[in-house]
Amino acid sequence: MTQHTASFANCKKAIGNALIGIVCLLSLQAFAADETGVWRYTVRPGDNLITLGKKHLLNPDDWKEVQRLNHIKDPFFMPAGKVLKVPLGLVKQRPASAKVIFVSGLVQWQQSATNFEPLKIGQKLGAGANIVTKENSKVVIQFADETTAELASNSKMTLDSMSLYSGGAMVDTKIRLQKGQLETQANPKHIKGNSIQVITPSAIAAVRGTKFRVTSDSKATIQETLEGQVVLGALNNEVVVDQGFGSKAELGKAPTPPVALLPAANTENLKKQYKTVPITFDMPVMQGAAAWAGKVATDAQLNQIVAETEVQGNQLVFTDVPDGQYYLSLRAKDKQGIAGYDALHQFTLNARPFQPEYVLPAANDVVRESQPTLQWSLVAEAQLYAIEVATDVDFSNIYEAQRVAEAAYTLNKKLVSGQYFWRVTSIAKNADGLEDIGPTIKMSQFSYKPAPATPDISQLQVTVVRNRVFVQTIAPPGGLTYQARLDNEFNDQKVVWEGAGLHSEFDFLLKEYGKQTLYLRHIDSDGVGSPAAIYEFDAQPQ
Repeated sequence: MTQHTASFANCKKAIGNALIGIVCLLSLQAFAADETGVWRYTVRPGDNLITLGKKHLLNPDDWKEVQRLNHIKDPFFMPAGKVLKVPLGLVKQRPASAKVIFVSGLVQWQQSATNFEPLKIGQKLGAGANIVTKENSKVVIQFADETTAELASNSKMTLDSMSLYSGGAMVDTKIRLQKGQLETQANPKHIKGNSIQVITPSAIAAVRGTKFRVTSDSKATIQETLEGQVVLGALNNEVVVDQGFGSKAELGKAPTPPVALLPAANTENLKKQYKTVPITFDMPVMQGAAAWAGKVATDAQLNQIVAETEVQGNQLVFTDVPDGQYYLSLRAKDKQGIAGYDALHQFTLNARPFQPEYVLPAANDVVRESQPTLQWSLVAEAQLYAIEVATDVDFSNIYEAQRVAEAAYTLNKKLVSGQYFWRVTSIAKNADGLEDIGPTIKMSQFSYKPAPATPDISQLQVTVVRNRVFVQTIAPPGGLTYQARLDNEFNDQKVVWEGAGLHSEFDFLLKEYGKQTLYLRHIDSDGVGSPAAIYEFDAQPQ
């Protein structure tokens, strides 16, 4: 049996036969430095087996067992630098604790069966502590050997056991990750013998001196090696996962062959300025990327997370982000869900107070009033609105500008025929009483076309011949026609006759004699009519 296989077998035996589809991850560097269940002690000047027994062993007389295992002839002399193999069962041991060094968002914990309560920086944690992170949250825990474990949002883990051997000369830590993601920098000082295990529903990660990620749910465990080298084993199968590679171990299945982690995304073409929400990032083209995970934070270390999302596709969307300067962290994922390296992109959002929606006039509408009322939607944060009306799309020729407190404004200046552009900017007051002016990112436009004037009927003539009326008047102005209506007031009849598209001469059949009222309007090409000119005449039989 190879050394790797033997260590894997020991790891499997250590966690018991109750787990199905056990997965062990063991640092290859650790195989050269240590064996499972053994402390490798480096002899210092002046050491001998007798003093070693008194200082480090539960039973001082067990120095004899150490002598036998290491083939030492003289118990009173050992050369400095010699490495002794000492079974852990013989070594003095005491419980260790962990310390919370960072908390962001909502993180709760409980010790044994106590109630959950908020977790705070500086909190000491013992074996049995349960930790839960909520959305947009994060906690970093430091163990006795300065190993750090960063628990991501929506995760749950338990500190199973933490032990110090021989006064801290060796540290052993076991963590149970029920769900979520844990990123670990294990044994940063590379002290021989120190170990940490991350146990999941389908896997166990046992490492010494490496940096890696473990993501777990009830169905699978995904492991990505960022530094060092890891052996991933399940169902009596094992693969070597080198730095820059990842593998997946589904419950009841052998681990997949390691695949190279996807590279960090090129963020050069991502937008750097946003003035509206939601924020949308179009992901760069990357071969092998089936999904993207993104986090938005106020700092480059991603300690203060404000939003996070994961999508199957090439577009990340964040809906409710306050104004400010942010960092976007990106990870591409392959079809197995194995995440690649992180990329960081800085951007700024200035969307508040929001720009209102335009109500009246509608876009591209034609207004007939020379002093129309412009209307827009209210914005919750705004106390004022700055309105501008211009005759050009670039707003270099401002026709009228004003600040108002209401969501409507009637122009002071009369319009002349033509096209106009208008925009509204929301203005809020901050805590210091200073103005916070929102972005102006869109405008609307309308045209002013005066309604036709009342027809001139000073030269209108009406002639009645028998039962037909002949009307003659001046021709309507260019582009206009007449619309006419006749009422018979003698018999109290309305709309006895009406006609449209008329010109300077027209006639119609008279139905009743007596007093008549003719209403004459100008009508333009849009069907808009002028006020009516009224002409009364008496029609008698001839």
